[in-house]
Amino acid sequence: MDAAEAQEIAQRVHSLAARYHELLDGSGIGAEAVGEYRPPQRRLLRTRPARIVEVTRGWRLGVLLVDVDDRLRASGATLRAHEPPPVLGYPSESARERDALRHAAIRGGFAEGEPVHYDTFVIGEERLRTCSGPIVLRDGEAAVRWHRDAPVERAVPLERYLRERAALLLDPSRGAT
Repeated sequence: MDAAEAQEIAQRVHSLAARYHELLDGSGIGAEAVGEYRPPQRRLLRTRPARIVEVTRGWRLGVLLVDVDDRLRASGATLRAHEPPPVLGYPSESARERDALRHAAIRGGFAEGEPVHYDTFVIGEERLRTCSGPIVLRDGEAAVRWHRDAPVERAVPLERYLRERAALLLDPSRGAT
């Protein structure tokens, strides 16, 4: 794929993101926080602890996020900000790590219980060209894979994917069977 073709597809992706941002924003469904992990930093004589800081807000639509800046992002991981209680021991290292991330969100300024999406990335022209994310190119059109290892042949056209996921967000009862 040449640069002009990638740029054209990136513009179509941006246009779809803008359309769904407008739809979701107008629906009254609140956008959720999208954060970025900042590791501990040494400052003079003390170390500033790890934190997750807000970079934008958006709506999760499956493996994608539509953010308020009219961009599509890969959804990454989600947590709820939480001030951990003093724990003498954890049943596993992964439980300790999850608690540390929840606490990092509190230190980053999020309210207790607020959902935070982190470890996301913007799907721009370069990601489209290399197909290194949930959006791949199939027959010259953007399509979404449910999992990064899923075959391209099973990818769903981006516009259809966004339409279906937005419909579920706007009316959750439609997804219940």
